[in-house]
Formats: sequence, structure tokens, C-alpha cells
Amino acid sequence: MDPHLPDDIPFGAVVSLVSRSKSVFLNNRLRPMGLSAGQFPVLMLLSYEENIMQDRLVRHYRLDKGTIARAVKKLEDGGYIRRITDPANRRAVRLFLTKKGERAIPLLRAINREWEELVRDGLSRDERAALHSLMCRAAENSMAIIAKNGDCGNELR
Repeated sequence: MDPHLPDDIPFGAVVSLVSRSKSVFLNNRLRPMGLSAGQFPVLMLLSYEENIMQDRLVRHYRLDKGTIARAVKKLEDGGYIRRITDPANRRAVRLFLTKKGERAIPLLRAINREWEELVRDGLSRDERAALHSLMCRAAENSMAIIAKNGDCGNELR
């Protein structure tokens, strides 16, 4: 596969290629742990913020409830997280890392750092900072579009 992209490739296609290649990278690295790219963000958020409602993941990652529910179920089945029904709201579920989940976090962070280093290979410190800043701005702009115009189907709620 030729890694060189045509100069006229649309920005959205570039973003999609980067996102897809990260998913493939994560799936390859996580497979020995019985994990996948779809479960990675759940564990990452829980590593910073435990005792959260499952709905918090939906809002944070702007994914649909079904996608989050499947990821949470697989993580629970794999012994990485535990779900506890909120006593104040029986319909709400709180999420916690298990010991197994806690032990996995340093490796997950190392895998993420490896990805970021590989993707930014050959860029100077200033270029890396500029890339990060520009991508954050693009993400903020895309989120503003959704906030202003609605999501036309609730995919990103």
C-alpha cells in the first residue's frame, strides 16, 4: 500500500484515514489483551474519572448509547470494569475499573503514546505543536457545527 496521498485529497478523507489507521493499530496491539479499539476510550476515560454514569461516556465521546453499552458489556465480561446500579437512580449505572482494568491502564497509555509518536514521526517540536493546535481547532469547529445545526439524527448526542 502506497502511503503517499494525493495533494487534492479532501480534508475529511485525511481525518478518516488517520482515525481508521489508529483503530487498526489499536486492534492489533489490544487483541492479546482481549480488547479492541472500541473499548479503548471507555477505559481511558475511566482511568481519569471513575464512578461515572454510563451516560457520561455517551456525552463525552458523542457516541450512541448502543455503542457505549456494547463496549461496556464487553469490558465487564472481560473483567476490566464493573457496573453498579446507582442507588439514587435505579435506571442509571455507575462504572468502575476492576484490579485487572487498573493493571491494564499503564499499557494502554504506552500504546497510545506509541501511536502518537509514530503518527508524528519526522515532525519538529513546533510542527507537532502546530498539528495538535490545528486539529483541536478543527475538532472544535466541527463540534460547533453540530451544536449550531443539530445532529440531524442524534448520532452525536
